[in-house]
Amino acid sequence: MKGRKQSELRETFRISITEGVYSQVYTSIAGPGSVFLTKLLVVLGASSIQFSILAATGQLFLVLMPLGALVTRKLTLHRSATVKWAVAGRGLTPLLGVIPLFLSDRLSLTAVLAVFAVSTALLSVSANIWAGWMARMVPVRIRGRFFARRNAVLLSFGLSTAFLLGLLVDRFNSDPVTLRFVLAGLFLLAGVIGLVGLRILLKQPEKPVTVTDTPVLKLFTEPFRDRNFKKLCIFGGWWMLAVGIGAPFWQPFMIEFLNMGVTQILLYGMTSTLGSILTLKYWGRFIDRYGNIAAMKLAIGIGTVVPFVWLFVTADSLWMIYAESLLAGSMWGCVGIVTANLVLAVAPENKAQVYSGLFGAFSGAGLIITMLISGIFMPPALKIAGISLYPMQVLFLITAFARFSALIPLSQVKEPNAVPLNVVLGKLRLWNKVKLLNLRVTLNREKKNR
Repeated sequence: MKGRKQSELRETFRISITEGVYSQVYTSIAGPGSVFLTKLLVVLGASSIQFSILAATGQLFLVLMPLGALVTRKLTLHRSATVKWAVAGRGLTPLLGVIPLFLSDRLSLTAVLAVFAVSTALLSVSANIWAGWMARMVPVRIRGRFFARRNAVLLSFGLSTAFLLGLLVDRFNSDPVTLRFVLAGLFLLAGVIGLVGLRILLKQPEKPVTVTDTPVLKLFTEPFRDRNFKKLCIFGGWWMLAVGIGAPFWQPFMIEFLNMGVTQILLYGMTSTLGSILTLKYWGRFIDRYGNIAAMKLAIGIGTVVPFVWLFVTADSLWMIYAESLLAGSMWGCVGIVTANLVLAVAPENKAQVYSGLFGAFSGAGLIITMLISGIFMPPALKIAGISLYPMQVLFLITAFARFSALIPLSQVKEPNAVPLNVVLGKLRLWNKVKLLNLRVTLNREKKNR
């Protein structure tokens, strides 16, 4: 029995990572945050509000996640449902590039945003079903390391592929007509790659679950009787409210004010990915040893610092944001593991899918609110201590302080078997002292031997 479980676990790891590569390449081209989607909107002449809508639409992925628990409440096996919803969502992707070839720019903007919204909504349901499926397959004791390894591999493939495609897009940057056909080809490619990956996902093992007869209303309200889960949702909403401030404008700022091409933006993404890959293994070990909350507190500290770099960068000092991207990549790598793992640590095992969906909905709602507000109420330019800030940079300054404030609700969340951050830091200081003492002893011995 133990041998069978180990074999099943290894097969889960192998297929999850293989399928995940296809999924990540798809997301890098056509998913939320894609530079190719941003470029398409720039070509179509999008306004700041439309950039905000694009960014906010991408977060429907989080808000609609509870629907996954609703559509599977009568199913004992979830693999088929995961794939069917994903097929519907990814199958719409080629339309993102085809629409601008036949409609005016004004109509294309509306249609592209609408198609992207529907696709994202369908994929959000699939993602929630997949999260519950993975929670049943991967033991708690190794989830941190598993997601760290998986994310490292996926990010490597996703960003390297996107970078190569970015070179193609930049080559036709001066030819708007051809550029539209190139972008259409990329979104067609994304749809094909995404669908091929789902064929691999069909081979992943799964464990049957007990069908619930819990009424729908009770299914979604019962988790909020858990005080700790309510505190976690408050933190998720607070953190995402902070992150959403200025979030739609990182890429437009690069394009419009720093004069960066798609390749340069993707190089920034690759540098960020490198920072994530180099540290994901250590974040995974840290989380498995000390818990998600301690890791998240460290990530919030880093996330508070990095926006300040954007207040000083110019088109002549792009090296600053490339250096910043290493630190930001490490931070977001940690956040990615924690957000996937913390809710699973707090939730009862048989309710992981519902808890995960509700937490995602609260987090996504917070992100969408401030993303939209950022575009509708763009602040005026500002001069602070002799530094002139563009309106977008004012938003970057605000998000830095807002992120730091997320430590307040996080401190109220209780995680089983977690080690407080002050204890962790104390252990690290003690470890450093021991290492230093050992070094001194070694040096003294060498002197005596001489």
